[in-house]
Amino acid sequence: MSNRSSRLSRPFAAIAGGIALAIAASALPANAKTIIKIGSPTIKESVHFWMQAFEKRMEKRSKGAVDVKVFPLSQLGAIPRMVEGVQLGTIEIAMVPPAFLVGIDQRFQVLAAPGVFKDQAHGFRTIQDPEFKKAFWHIGEAKGIKMVGMFCPADTAYASRTPIRTLADFHGKKIRVFASGMERESMKRLGAAASPMPLSEVLPALQRGVLDSAKSGMTIFVAFKFQHTAKYVTRTNESLICIPTLVSKVWFNKQTKDLQKMIQEEAQANDIEQQPDSIKFNLHIYEVWKKIGGELIDLSPSDKAKFDKLLATVGDKVVSDKPQVRQMYELMKKIAIRHAEK
Repeated sequence: MSNRSSRLSRPFAAIAGGIALAIAASALPANAKTIIKIGSPTIKESVHFWMQAFEKRMEKRSKGAVDVKVFPLSQLGAIPRMVEGVQLGTIEIAMVPPAFLVGIDQRFQVLAAPGVFKDQAHGFRTIQDPEFKKAFWHIGEAKGIKMVGMFCPADTAYASRTPIRTLADFHGKKIRVFASGMERESMKRLGAAASPMPLSEVLPALQRGVLDSAKSGMTIFVAFKFQHTAKYVTRTNESLICIPTLVSKVWFNKQTKDLQKMIQEEAQANDIEQQPDSIKFNLHIYEVWKKIGGELIDLSPSDKAKFDKLLATVGDKVVSDKPQVRQMYELMKKIAIRHAEK
């Protein structure tokens, strides 16, 4: 092309580019909504209800400017994929057990320590204590995860293919647990084999006989219809399942200050609102389990006392050679004692 032709083509190129930009701009809605995807591995239980309530809160407060899309049942991927999505910014919010975050920071596992909390309300008071929040809630930020909320929807129990009626019945069982040292050490002391895996893989593993039992909350066993495969649930209540609200720091930092404030305030308000409901739902769901054909088992008083004593020092053992984890664990225990009698 000659210089003259080149010079003549430049204005036309500029005009064409301007037209293209105008067309693209006109294709966008005048008031584009902010889309927030929030996912979890569960469905039809307290975490799912929390997400649905958060959706309503955000859309009401933003007057429709924020559109929260709720994705339960691992629709955004298995737990490890959701965590990666939050880190990368492809998923805005995820709610998963903190024990699955130990690869990011070992301190996340302290909440799974047996014998620290007496019930859900006690656990909630502890994790929402300002001193604990200041120490614990920020530990994922260096790896792209910002925690804006946390509540305790369930206590722990074991769903099994064959009944676990005594302490001795744990021996030799292959049990699905959360992915942390606390869980592995607990199984070791019970004479069982720990098999960490995402929730989405648990029921198929039980159906194939790869697992004998699964440790989780009763709300999960009912929602996923475990009674058809693992109808025996042994209620042990040695620890709680507390679920944090994990926001992508990459995404969060790009939002306006007003939206950042809205997310944090509505998540906190939702925690306070949903915790009492989750306690009621958890109590109710044990009765539902029996109505749908499951069997509920409690260890004898003597076996339960032995069980609790056996697991009482799991936390101390696991954190003994990890100074940062030990510091967080000791802080949690101190705060738990502070809130025990309220």
